[in-house]
Amino acid sequence: MALIDSRPHVFLVSCPFPFFILNAETAAPVRALPAALDPAAAWAWLAVETQSFARRFDLPLRDVVVLLPFAQHLPLARAAWSRLGEALWLPRFETTQTLAASTAAPRSPDPGALSFDPVSDRLQAARLLAAGAPDWSRRDARGFELALARLVETAQSLARVRLALPPQARDAWLDDSRSRLAAGTGADAHERALARLALEWSTTADATATDGLHALAPAGWVALRAGASDPLATSLLAHSAAPVLWLDAGRSLGLPLADAVIHVTSCPDFEDEAQRSAAQVLEHLARGEQPVALVALDRVLVRRVRALLERQQVPIDDETGWKLSTTRAGASVAGLLRAARPRASTDELLDWLKSSGRDWPGLDALEAACRRGALSALHQLDAARLEPSAAAVWQAWLVLAEPLRATRRLSLAEWLGRLGTALKQAGVWETLLADAAGAQVLEALRLHGEPAPAWVQQAAGTRFDAAEFGRWAESVLEQIAFEPRGADAGGAAVAVVITPLSRAMLRPFAAVVCPGADEAHLGAAPAPQPLLGDALAQALGMAGSAERRAAEEGAFAQLLRAPKLALLHRRRDGNEPLQPSALLLRLQFAAERAGRPLRAAADPRELQGITARPVARPAPSAAALLPDTLNATAYEALRACPYRFFAERMLRLGEAEELDDALDKRDYGTWLHAVLQDFHRRRDSGEAALDSELLRRVADEQQVLLARDDADFLLYAAWFEQLAPRYLELLHREEAEGLHVRDTELALQAAPPALAHLNVTLRGQLDRVDRRGEGAQTRLRVVDYKTSGNAALRQRLKQPFEDTQLPFYAALIEAAEGLPPGGVEAAYLALDGREGVSLLPHAEVQASAASLLEGIAADYERLRGGAALPALGEGKACEHCNARGLCRRDHWDDMPADSADGQ
Repeated sequence: MALIDSRPHVFLVSCPFPFFILNAETAAPVRALPAALDPAAAWAWLAVETQSFARRFDLPLRDVVVLLPFAQHLPLARAAWSRLGEALWLPRFETTQTLAASTAAPRSPDPGALSFDPVSDRLQAARLLAAGAPDWSRRDARGFELALARLVETAQSLARVRLALPPQARDAWLDDSRSRLAAGTGADAHERALARLALEWSTTADATATDGLHALAPAGWVALRAGASDPLATSLLAHSAAPVLWLDAGRSLGLPLADAVIHVTSCPDFEDEAQRSAAQVLEHLARGEQPVALVALDRVLVRRVRALLERQQVPIDDETGWKLSTTRAGASVAGLLRAARPRASTDELLDWLKSSGRDWPGLDALEAACRRGALSALHQLDAARLEPSAAAVWQAWLVLAEPLRATRRLSLAEWLGRLGTALKQAGVWETLLADAAGAQVLEALRLHGEPAPAWVQQAAGTRFDAAEFGRWAESVLEQIAFEPRGADAGGAAVAVVITPLSRAMLRPFAAVVCPGADEAHLGAAPAPQPLLGDALAQALGMAGSAERRAAEEGAFAQLLRAPKLALLHRRRDGNEPLQPSALLLRLQFAAERAGRPLRAAADPRELQGITARPVARPAPSAAALLPDTLNATAYEALRACPYRFFAERMLRLGEAEELDDALDKRDYGTWLHAVLQDFHRRRDSGEAALDSELLRRVADEQQVLLARDDADFLLYAAWFEQLAPRYLELLHREEAEGLHVRDTELALQAAPPALAHLNVTLRGQLDRVDRRGEGAQTRLRVVDYKTSGNAALRQRLKQPFEDTQLPFYAALIEAAEGLPPGGVEAAYLALDGREGVSLLPHAEVQASAASLLEGIAADYERLRGGAALPALGEGKACEHCNARGLCRRDHWDDMPADSADGQ
């Protein structure tokens, strides 16, 4: 049966098969690829159909253009043609991109025109937005960046729709688009204005290449459609006077499955899915089945799988690439810019210095100073307080970063010159040039190459401050992908190809492994066009949500042509449950109806038997390491767990302080101690009004010294507002009763008589010492500030002989000042701003102090005699113990029952 359409010279191929369909869009013949063909047979089928089409119309093969979806298909089609076994001319196998490149010489875009370059287009978009709202980027940086990204995305999408049309149809499309954007309802006025700006900007895109395609007059067209349709290919064939043949490779999930081995694996979590995916790939390779396609549905998961495969030295070709911002080179450049910001953290600086690849003598000393002083922000650092080696690193950094801290607004070319100079002074320029990703980073930022690119010169009128330039540079690295070549795998033949789902179709892989087949990464509802919405985007010629879902389903169905297919999904993503993809469920239902249910794959990982080797509780003995001085915290550690005392005080081990920029209650306690010390030192009047004013003034001054702004300190400032009047009220009441503050933050060191024979000295810093009475009637009270709640302190004082801190301080001040027995009182002062101010006295501090000294003497005599320091592994002391990993508590052969929850 032969069908002729209404256009001259267009013949719909006679087809005795049930796969013949008619394309309603172009009225051109469409031959459907049989569902049972594997990729190799599919390309042979394409070659035969192309040959038959050319013979039917007596077309010269060299003038027939065959359009394919992706560049990866070109060598496959050419190889299939060569296997026809006849001396035939080779048709022009092309994609729309390669065909456009061959018909028009590349040309530089006009100034301000849309270029589809992520760097120059963002610059031009920023200029367009700044023209209407000059202060937007400074007033709302995040909103400006979001609008900029949406403007670029929408303008490029509209330009692609316009350029796909024949030149004579573009004006009508533009008029219709303008009317729709002007008359549309239901959209935000701000978004609609951005959409109109995007439309007008899209008309500036260069149409030379696509005009050349529409002017092309081949002898005939053959187009392979697989997955999403190509609007440009559809337009070219629809408006061509030459014979046209469409080959449709679409495949439905409902069709009978090919003779393929398909397994579905349900994994409990992320790591298990990554391990099983990597093991499945390795199993295929061990059988000689290669290349293996690893489909990148979940990019984070596939990065983990790639890391596992690289450990096994598997050659990998990654066609998806990854953002330059995630490469080590990109992170180094972005890290330099972040560390140079005025409000940068010390952690950002230390991270960059360590990762720069340069040896910085004194870096360890600088880090130790930052951790010791809890300096989380760079503006807290003072070179005068650093030791020489650390100060040298700090001064070198200041010189290096100075050009990147310009306070005035500079042109892009000036900023790029300063960044390049900083990289060279830092000694990382040559390292970047020698690295594949580093070279791409420098190229993306246009940091090397003379003369400067045209768009850099065009951007001369745009000025950036340091923060804006940093955001621009990071956005460039985020927009551009690094695509390593197969040669980067060490020159070996590529065994694994990481590819997007859309590019996996019709490629002769020996096996396909597809992790991430869950509801979040396969078949999820696509996001609508951000400025236009779904309905308006479709009306303007863009693909709608339904079309994009159908394209994804078609690409997924193409995987069924692979001889071996492994589909994996996980049941949980972190703490959230995760269901299988709806497409996977439909495939399983189709297989059930066809009587070929999909099987669960056996776990390809090899089980390894490991003999349990529990360890005994450590109980070291180290009499020679006993310290001669003891503070309250150290002795409390000895009482809680002797091994903890051994690790922290005798071996002097400890975790490095975190350089956390976020304030916590410990920071608040440090600040509050400093505030109260300075307040009592400067206080010379007992008037309530003056005290209140002084206390608040001191609080503000200490906040400045802490280098914290009001936003960072908001929570604790609110607490202090409640605390301050209550503290002063208690202070004034006690002064009326004859109690006065004598000292604050008093550092003492003394050897009590009870410890004289052991040569042990006690030391400590007392938060506050109060005095009552004069002369022989003088009594002292030790006050220890606590920012914890009242309930915890009251519970501690219910067992006074179990408390260490107050009895220790009482014994220390008695010995230091030679006070008679019973001359010292002690109390905790709870300063939790939420619960008020409470004074909680230690009722039996004198007896507890005497008992404490007896305990210290007995413990030291025993330890000096060689007694062991066992790890107890019991009670709350283990919950937050820094030595837990050293004592191996969770691996003891007689592990306490309360540690089972930690396993």
